[in-house]
Amino acid sequence: MYRWGVWEALLSLVLIFMAGSVWIQVEGHEEHDAHYWKHMAHELLYEKKDYTMQKINIAKNIMVFVGAGMSQATVTAARFYNGGDNETFAFERLKWSGNARTYCVDSRVPDSACAGTAFLTGVKSNFGTVAMDPTVHRGECTNDAAKKLASIAKWALEAGKAVGFATTSRVTSGSNAALYANSPDSDWENDADVSAGGCTAATVPDIAHQLIHGDIGKQFKVILGGGRKHFIPTTETDPSGARGLRADGKNLINEWKQSKQGANATYITTVGELASLDTSKIDYLLGLFDYDHLPFSSDIANGSDTPALVRMVHYSLEMLQKPEHTNGFLLFVEDGNIRRAHGQNKPRKAFDQVRHYASAFNMANMMASEQNTLFISMNDVGSTLSLPGYPERSSDPLATAAGTGSDDTLPYLGLSYATGPSHSQYYRPGVGRLNPMEVLQGVPNVLERTCPALVPMVEGADGGEDASVYASGPWAFMLSGGYEQHFVAHTIAFASCMDGACDGAATLVLSWVAILGAVSVRLFA
Repeated sequence: MYRWGVWEALLSLVLIFMAGSVWIQVEGHEEHDAHYWKHMAHELLYEKKDYTMQKINIAKNIMVFVGAGMSQATVTAARFYNGGDNETFAFERLKWSGNARTYCVDSRVPDSACAGTAFLTGVKSNFGTVAMDPTVHRGECTNDAAKKLASIAKWALEAGKAVGFATTSRVTSGSNAALYANSPDSDWENDADVSAGGCTAATVPDIAHQLIHGDIGKQFKVILGGGRKHFIPTTETDPSGARGLRADGKNLINEWKQSKQGANATYITTVGELASLDTSKIDYLLGLFDYDHLPFSSDIANGSDTPALVRMVHYSLEMLQKPEHTNGFLLFVEDGNIRRAHGQNKPRKAFDQVRHYASAFNMANMMASEQNTLFISMNDVGSTLSLPGYPERSSDPLATAAGTGSDDTLPYLGLSYATGPSHSQYYRPGVGRLNPMEVLQGVPNVLERTCPALVPMVEGADGGEDASVYASGPWAFMLSGGYEQHFVAHTIAFASCMDGACDGAATLVLSWVAILGAVSVRLFA
C-alpha cells in the first residue's frame, strides 16, 4: 500500500481541518433547512477532492456489475419503492459516475448482446451480434477468426487472473455471452438454434458449446446462473420436467465434468447445494439453477431451490479470492430480471429487482478493497419507463393518481411505458383510455400490477438512452463524464494493465501542481 510522505500527510490534515470547519457551521439536517442540502454537497465535494489526491494503484481485481434495463428512470423510481426518494443504493455511493452512449453500429437502440460486446470487448458492433466486429451482421454464417473480438475475460486470463461470472439470466444470453463467445446471432444459444438460423454448428459453434469447450469459457473458475435447456439434449429430461433443446445429442454438463478430470470440479443445481459448498476444496464451480432464466427476486420464496443473486456473488468471490490467485481476479455479474420485468410492464418487480441487485453489489463491495479493486456498476440497455406528472412525495405511484388528463378528465399514474403488453389493460378500442385506478383495483397482488403502455407489444422494447456508469477504485475517475459505451472496456484494460494497455498506470501520482492548486483555491478564495 502507498505510504504518504510527510508533506502529503500534512496536506491531508489541512484538508480535513478545512472540511471540518465547514461541518461545524452546518446545523440543519432536515430537508426544509437549506443547510441540510449544502452540508450534503460539501461532504461529497471533499470526499471526491481528497480521493483525486491519492496515488493511483493498478487494479489487481475487477468487478463489473450490470443491471440490464436499469435506466436512470428505473433507479429514480426504485428509490421510493425501497425507502424513499432520498434513498441511495450501494452502487450509487461509488465515487465517480458517467454516461455511456449505447447505440449499436446499425441501430440507435441496442440489445444486450450489442451493448455487452461494446463494454466487454471495446468495439461497437451490430445489433444482435456477440463479440463480432462491425462488418458482421446478425445471422451471417461466418466463423472468420479475423472478425472475432477478444473480451476483457481473455485479457484477464492472459494476465493470469481468475475469471468467473454470475447472472440471473441464462448463462448463454445477452451480455454474458460476449464475455466468452463469438457468434453472429445472440439467439444461437444451442446447436438447434444455429441450424434454425440457416447455419450449422460445425461452421459456427453455438454459444453453450463455446462456454464449455471454448478457449475462454473452459478456463472460468465459476459460472452461476440459469439456462440448463441449452446444455442437455432433446432425449433427456431436465429436473424441471422439460426436455433439453440440443439436437446433437450432447450433454454439455457431463462434458464439462469430464473435461475437468484431475481437478476438483463441482456441478450444482440448488441453493442448498450452493450453501453446503466448501469452496476452498473446489477448483471449478458450475451452477445452473433453472431450466431457463432465474425467477424474479420477488418470486423467490423461502425454501426455494433458487439462490438469490447476493448468495451467488458471495460464493463467486470465495472461488475467485483464493490465496493462490496471486494475480487477482475478474468477476462479471449481470441481473437480467430488471429488464425482463420492464418487458412485462411490471414496475414493482423491476424495482424489487433493483434492490436485489444493489444488495449483491453491496456484498461484493464489502468483500474487496477499493485500494486494488476497480468496481463498476452500470446498465447495458435502457427501458421505456417514464415518470410523468407531479405526484406528491409520499404517494405510491401504483396506488394513487399523479394528475388528471385535460381531455378525458381521467386520472393518470406517475409511471408509464412507451411499449408493452399492458396496453390492452388500460385502453379499449372505440372507448379510449380507461380509469387506471379501477384497473389497478382489479389486480390484488401488487407485484403483478402493471402500468399503462402506449404501444401494444407482446414484450416491451428496450430504451436507447445513455447508460449510467458508477465506478470506484484505481482509475475509476476515467469513467466520469460522457463517452461511448465501448470506452468502458478500454478503461478496464488500462486500469489493470491488461492487454498491453498499462502505459505507466502503475506509477502515476497526481502532480504537486494540481494538489497545491486545489489547496490555494480553498485558502484564498
